Amino acid sequence: MLSIQTQLAEDLARVDQADERRETVMAPENGDWFTNDLFALSQDPHVIGRAKDALDRSGAGARASRVLGGDTDLHREAESLVTAWLDAESALLFSSGWQACAGVLDTLVGPKDVILCDRLLHASLIDGARLTRARRVILPHRDTQALEAALKQSRGARRRLIVTEGIFSMDGTTPDLVRLSQLAEEYNAWLLIDEAHSVGVVGPNGRGAWAQALEEGAISKVLVGRIVTGGKALGCAGAFVLGSPELRTLMLSRARSFLFTTALAPAVAGALCGAIERIQDLDHGRSYLRSLAQHLAKELDLPTPAGAIVPIPVGGSLRAMEITEQLRGLGFQVRAVRPPTVPANESRIRIVLHATQTFARVDQLVAGLKSMDWTPRPVQDQEVPTARALWVLGTDTDVGKTVVSAGLLHVLRPLGKSGYCKPIQTGTADPGSCDTAEVQRLVPGVACSVPAVELPLPASPHEAAAEANAPIDFQGLDKWLNQQLQDQGSGVLVVEPAGGLHVPITPEVLTSDWCTARKEALVLVARSGLGTLNHTLLTLEALATRNLYPMALILVGAPHDSNRKTLAHRANCPVVELPILSPLGQETLQAWASDSGLAEILSTIIP
Repeated sequence: MLSIQTQLAEDLARVDQADERRETVMAPENGDWFTNDLFALSQDPHVIGRAKDALDRSGAGARASRVLGGDTDLHREAESLVTAWLDAESALLFSSGWQACAGVLDTLVGPKDVILCDRLLHASLIDGARLTRARRVILPHRDTQALEAALKQSRGARRRLIVTEGIFSMDGTTPDLVRLSQLAEEYNAWLLIDEAHSVGVVGPNGRGAWAQALEEGAISKVLVGRIVTGGKALGCAGAFVLGSPELRTLMLSRARSFLFTTALAPAVAGALCGAIERIQDLDHGRSYLRSLAQHLAKELDLPTPAGAIVPIPVGGSLRAMEITEQLRGLGFQVRAVRPPTVPANESRIRIVLHATQTFARVDQLVAGLKSMDWTPRPVQDQEVPTARALWVLGTDTDVGKTVVSAGLLHVLRPLGKSGYCKPIQTGTADPGSCDTAEVQRLVPGVACSVPAVELPLPASPHEAAAEANAPIDFQGLDKWLNQQLQDQGSGVLVVEPAGGLHVPITPEVLTSDWCTARKEALVLVARSGLGTLNHTLLTLEALATRNLYPMALILVGAPHDSNRKTLAHRANCPVVELPILSPLGQETLQAWASDSGLAEILSTIIP
């Protein structure tokens, strides 16, 4: 076996190959275009004075978590000041924005709940959502129609939480908070907003995107919480979660990221107090800052930004680094944002404007970009068109995945382009009876890929490969699937793996490992009758531990009302029955598809 250092070196080589290596960076003293200290409050004499006073009064460290003696008057004063400024009922101060996101999500939702996430949410929210083990539904950016469809589809959940940002950190866009609040009220959901990049920048008195939305008619009662970070416009560190007194009290007992970490240093809490006091008087600076950002976007023919962030889409990681270096050569300290911070082929130069900059300097940046023969294009134009995958997983072999796959294709056809692939086909002695041929019989005219791997023995892939002395190249198999998605170009590709969820593809890789790595949409197929409860609930639990949540559970066989009700209660997803069809053919399967209710469920994954 290779040594751990050799393995780490190989990992690093892969990072370098993808142009994704990071290094720590010191902001230059003569100004930059990437830090978040928008009003230079980190250098403000009043803010620094409050920090010095806190050092003299309370020392360098808090010494413990706030529930074990680390609480101070300064932590409580910061909470009092931020609630008064932002017109909130209460606030709890966390040591960082990541911890605040994890803590509030940990408090609000759990395994029986659904979190509805915009695809461009910050990594701290994504990680916090994963830790809750709630079912996560990833939605197209700012797509309220997809959100409404997902709300309808998730009616069986205990709680549904819509999570968004006041201004999105990577794109500088803002959601339609009025519409989000209306949908939350209509479907009995809650709304959580990360205001990291909006508080201090937009809204009356800099109170953020939600305060602005309230003036435009947003429904206040659906808002469960706001996250306000101290390291952005406030120029300090830490983060607040604002909400009801009940939420604050619950977080004191349930938010693990709060309970099990040392409290914010008193000097930082003191600085936060000073920054909150100062930022309320910066209305002119806010207006000037937004004007700078809007001017830059207009000169580059980019969408009007909501706040201080102007992303310049360039596509690939390497191109982003090249432009960054060229701009630095012209005296502009900018930073490229690359995967995994943003999706593949969506790298951009993320420009953050500061109130200390001038219009003349912005014009110089524009001239520098134009001298590079750079033509701004929307981010989506940089992507290689690909279809979306819909995996059809089973609790076991012979549970009906192939028939379900064909049924799903009948559901998907009216919604857009669709196709089918079986990456690995075992038991190929009679090609006419293979799963791909059956799908073609049941869905005439459907585009089907030839399996990447075909093995004669009707067994698990790893066993059939060993019998044929033909080891499966898993990395090659994954690339093959990417190619199928790219070849289809749009719509949905139904992917049917061999066997059940934990069937080995190779001695080292299970089907569940492959699904976990790809994080794509899936449905789960199970038997309807005796024995299904144990197998199905174990499979659902195995999926949940991997942060995988089926869009639907499909029970194949004679209807069994008791099993269906039990699974519907515990599955946290819609349960659909596919009875024995006689005869099993195109017409009977298409009729089932039309009446199944799956069209509404699957509409959320249509690109």
